[in-house]
Amino acid sequence: MTTGRPAHRALVVACLVLFQGVAAGQPEIPAAPDRDDPPRVFVSGVEGDFAETRAAIAAAKQASGRDYRVVVVDTVPGAEDAGSLLEKVVDRWRAGSAEGEGGFNPAGDVTIAVDVGDRRIAMDVPWALEAAGLDSDTLERDLIARTFVPRAADGLFDAGLADLVHATERWVRDRADEKRRAEEATREFRTRTLPIGLASLGVAGLLGGLAVQWSRHARRLREAQEKLATFKAEVVALSDLLDGEQERHRMLPHADADFQTPMEGMTRATYDNVQGSIRRYRERWLGLMDVWEKAQATVDGEWFLGTSAAEQAISLLDSADARPPLAEVAAECKAPLDALESAHEKAREAAAALEVQLSEATSRLDGVGRRGRSAASFQAAIADIDRGRRRAGEKVESDPVAARGGLEEARSMLDATVGRIDALEAGEDRRQRAVAATEEIRQRVRARRAEGWLLDEPGANPDGQLDAAARHADLAAQLLDAGETEAAVGNVERAEQANAEATALLESVVAAKAKAEELLPATAARGEALAAARRSAAAALERLAATYAPASWSDVADNLARADDALVRVATLIDQARAALAPDRQHYLRAVAILEEAERQEAWVEGCLSAITDRLAELDGLRSALPGRRDRAVERVRNLEHRLQRQRTDRIRANERCREAARIIEVADQGMRAERPDPRQSAQLIEAADTAAARGEQLATEDERLARQAANDIDETDALVRRVAAWYAEGVQADVRSAASAVDAARALLERQRYEDAIHTVAEAAQQARIAYATATAEADRRRIRRQQEIQRRQLEESFARISRGTGPWVVRLPGATFTGPDPWRSAANHIPRPTAAGGSWSRDVAEVRW
Repeated sequence: MTTGRPAHRALVVACLVLFQGVAAGQPEIPAAPDRDDPPRVFVSGVEGDFAETRAAIAAAKQASGRDYRVVVVDTVPGAEDAGSLLEKVVDRWRAGSAEGEGGFNPAGDVTIAVDVGDRRIAMDVPWALEAAGLDSDTLERDLIARTFVPRAADGLFDAGLADLVHATERWVRDRADEKRRAEEATREFRTRTLPIGLASLGVAGLLGGLAVQWSRHARRLREAQEKLATFKAEVVALSDLLDGEQERHRMLPHADADFQTPMEGMTRATYDNVQGSIRRYRERWLGLMDVWEKAQATVDGEWFLGTSAAEQAISLLDSADARPPLAEVAAECKAPLDALESAHEKAREAAAALEVQLSEATSRLDGVGRRGRSAASFQAAIADIDRGRRRAGEKVESDPVAARGGLEEARSMLDATVGRIDALEAGEDRRQRAVAATEEIRQRVRARRAEGWLLDEPGANPDGQLDAAARHADLAAQLLDAGETEAAVGNVERAEQANAEATALLESVVAAKAKAEELLPATAARGEALAAARRSAAAALERLAATYAPASWSDVADNLARADDALVRVATLIDQARAALAPDRQHYLRAVAILEEAERQEAWVEGCLSAITDRLAELDGLRSALPGRRDRAVERVRNLEHRLQRQRTDRIRANERCREAARIIEVADQGMRAERPDPRQSAQLIEAADTAAARGEQLATEDERLARQAANDIDETDALVRRVAAWYAEGVQADVRSAASAVDAARALLERQRYEDAIHTVAEAAQQARIAYATATAEADRRRIRRQQEIQRRQLEESFARISRGTGPWVVRLPGATFTGPDPWRSAANHIPRPTAAGGSWSRDVAEVRW
């Protein structure tokens, strides 16, 4: 061990006493040495004088005023590490500094502890360095791990500590330089860059505003000029149109040769209306000229960069008063003059066309009379049309407009009349086709009767439908003569329907004859076959009565009597069908209906007889198969009994199902040993026994699963309760007594085979344990918060006491620098304080690294 001057020796003695106190478990720690002592390096149990470290500490103190204290030991006494040793030394020296003892400054002094034996180094981050941005993570990663650890790994502890001191000072110096550069850049930005930028921005904004206003002025002025040019063109076009139409109106009676006769009526009124319209629109044109002058003056008066005059001109030109009525002039002046110029030609053409169409309609009416129909209903309409044509023809020269209107009305009447003629001709053609169809069907009926067909079966005689068709055709002819075309068409449709029914009836009679001749022999042959099958069914019934119990075949015992009754009915139906098919009757439709009913009766007889034989076959099959099925069921019950004997988790339900299956098999055995057994009942009993055994197997499996689940849940919950009971923090321990009691209750329920209740109870126990854990952790958090708040309160009181005595630590910020106490003239620039996590006025952030 190496010592220096008396003050240095005081540090050595203090540290030795400290180690002895820690080793002996005593809380007494000596006071810190004076501040004016030389660099403080204590070495215990490690070779070397650590000259490089002392020199580095001296250089750091001279350059920045920051003091370093280094403790190097071979092994820390007791079970503590370098971090714990460092915290105790700093706490004791800080307390002594608050009482005026020693010169330790916890806000700026750096303390380092090296445990060579445990290969650990602990370095305290003081308040000043922490305010400069040096936290424990940066200290461990960028300083200790890069500078000290590589040297310590090679055993060069002196060089490593010296490098660590130099690296720490260099890091603080670099951060201070960076802050000064940032402050200088901020000052230059505020004093030069920002004012120049704002001035440039203002000039650019002014120029931009002028450019935008000029662009808006030019755009609005150009829009106003374009609208004004368009308006001028439309006003000029309106003037030209009015002048042209005025000239046409003036020259029409003189230039058109058709107007040799003075105009009258509607023609004269149309001519005078055109003159009034031209006069009215001429006044409107004068108003548009006033708008022209106002808009031109407004556009010409626009000032430099202005837009108000242009917008006023645009609004004026967009108003309703500034819209030239070109379309209205064309509709009220030009179109009527065009109609007057061509009125005579169109009226003459309409008169000639109407005369031709009227002649064609008269010719068609003559043709209607030649077809045997009366045209009297059309004569009045044709006469009215002809009178209208002649009256309109008399006005063609003096009033062609009215004449053309009268001709159009007469033509409309003629078109309606021609449509009625078309409907009459179409209805007559359809009626003639219906009459021809009726006659054709009558000829077919006569031909069939000539071949020997009577066709007089009730409901199958086509004469009634044919007579109805003839009556409807005659009624349609009468309605056509009266001009009732729609009613006539309805009667024609009914005649066509009657013809269709007669045709279908005739075809149905022919098809019924063919089907009856086909069904009769087949039905008779099937009846004979059923008589033979009846004898087989009787033999089967006798065997059933002799071999099996009545309960197994009683439902088919009466089938033989039912079949006999049905066979009698079949024979009667066959005789009736033969009588209906006799040549002197020929009731073919009735014969088909009778034979189809005979087929249904025979099918029912066949079902009755086959039920007897099928029942015998079923009972015989069951009698041969029951022993094997019984043996399989017995084997299943026996296996279930063995399983339940081996299984310890089965409950009453599974055993009851097993015993029930055994009892059912005994009942089935008794039925099978009877003189006349009932195989169907025995089969049902064996099936019931097999079902009961299967249910017993399911219940046994379910009991095993529930028992295993309950046991697993109990084990998991018990482990959870033990973990929660073992938890302890801040003097708080979870109360799991109710959860433990619930686990014990679940075990008791499991032993009594109440598996569902055990699962439910253990689930509640797990919930209670989790609730107890949550409650305990919440209480521990509250106590921890209160403890931390109490620590902060004590630290604040201690800080207040130190500041009141003038012992610091404190920091004063002035425009030129930042100063820290208790020595107010020692520069602590860039050491800006910030609150610690605990709310105190100094840091206890310790970086600890192991190599």
